[in-house]
Amino acid sequence: MFARDRRQARQARPAARGRAGGLPPGPRLPAVVQTVLWAAAPTRFGRSCAERYGPLFTARILGFGNVVYICTPEGIRRILRDDADNFDAAAANESIKFVVGRHSLLMSDGHEHTARRRVLIRPLHGGNVAEYVGLMEQIVEEEIREWAPGSTVRLLDCFQRVTLEVMMRAVFGITDSSRLERLRVLVPRLLDINPLIILLPAIRRPFGGVGPWARFQRLLAEVDEIIYAEIRDRRASHGPGGKDVVSLLLAHDGDGDGVTDAELRDHLVTLLTVGQETTATQLAWFFERVTRTPGALERVVAAVRAGDWTVVDAAIHEAIRARPTTMDIGRVAIGEWREAGYVFPAGTMFAVSLGLLHLSPELYERPDAYSIDRFHPVEPSSAHFMPFGGGSHRCLGASLAMVEMRTVISGILRHVRVEPRRRAAERVRPKGPMLVPRRGAEVTIVENRLPRQGSPALRGPGDER
Repeated sequence: MFARDRRQARQARPAARGRAGGLPPGPRLPAVVQTVLWAAAPTRFGRSCAERYGPLFTARILGFGNVVYICTPEGIRRILRDDADNFDAAAANESIKFVVGRHSLLMSDGHEHTARRRVLIRPLHGGNVAEYVGLMEQIVEEEIREWAPGSTVRLLDCFQRVTLEVMMRAVFGITDSSRLERLRVLVPRLLDINPLIILLPAIRRPFGGVGPWARFQRLLAEVDEIIYAEIRDRRASHGPGGKDVVSLLLAHDGDGDGVTDAELRDHLVTLLTVGQETTATQLAWFFERVTRTPGALERVVAAVRAGDWTVVDAAIHEAIRARPTTMDIGRVAIGEWREAGYVFPAGTMFAVSLGLLHLSPELYERPDAYSIDRFHPVEPSSAHFMPFGGGSHRCLGASLAMVEMRTVISGILRHVRVEPRRRAAERVRPKGPMLVPRRGAEVTIVENRLPRQGSPALRGPGDER
């Protein structure tokens, strides 16, 4: 698709015309009210709209305008795969461009996207990711050694630390201790972004160096300073390349297809912000679900001990289905598109709702219930379950995410017994772009068989050997 067509699609945002002369039905509430409902409880808002208006409805969201939601397997397949050349992902991601940068994989389509994706495939494919497992296991052990029996642990906080360490030390290959220490402080602050910065471009102003935009700019500048320093040092070292992303991309650079510092920075910041936070949240929901579903935790523990990764993967996939970390994927129509009797012109914004797809009562019996058997021994159709998106924009870090989740889960369950602090399910809470457990997936540590450095194994009261 020509770049000019994509630019025109980004500039043109008309109302769709169709069988009723306009948009599909949707709430008539003012846009500001719909935005508040969508931002405060996106899962509830989307499900209530789908129940009332059907799988094709329109919401009005500040910062995005009229957004047409599509929730059917057929419609989603057409947008993500069959008619993918008629949809612009970069235009839909424009609201986060100020974070990830214009060279990010999220900000490209067509031939440009294919070229960038080809550069990143080698560092993130399954064979290379397997090289990270040893360091992942070490990082998990470093975290759980401090879990004392009887204590309460917010797993979301723990997993954010673990996934950040994995990203910095294993995936990026950073060894400088001062840079690691600074990133440990800066990245969590960066991820705690005020959502208004994304929704309302008008507030992205200096305002004399005060306010959320100025604070965010200072944080991002500090992170960029560290990343560019790492890139400069790695370019200057000319040492033997490692298996981390930076080394492999620089080796690719040496093959004659150069990667600039700015391009490398954007790839790394995308992984650091989007990939790391998503995996941490998926892990938190996994433990929140299995610890509250009778028999589920015991089944996963037995599978880990037996090395039956089909059961572990099924448990992970069911957690991703039952508790989406994000609800939608955005796309903007480049040219005219027809669906369900409507004719949508170029510039129409679509929300491809994988969250609503995964929670559809027409596809899943008792969709709110957690059941490993939905994915074991036979998984649902790929048209009904897309944990990492689909088509040419499918998440490039899917292999990394699955390997990391298996490693973290097995590392914990081999050494630690946990139980939920409260039996009631944790409600969903928006945190930036993520949907996280309201209480952070709190668990009580019953037993920890992994001793602290120089100390005997930690046991809970009354535990016998």
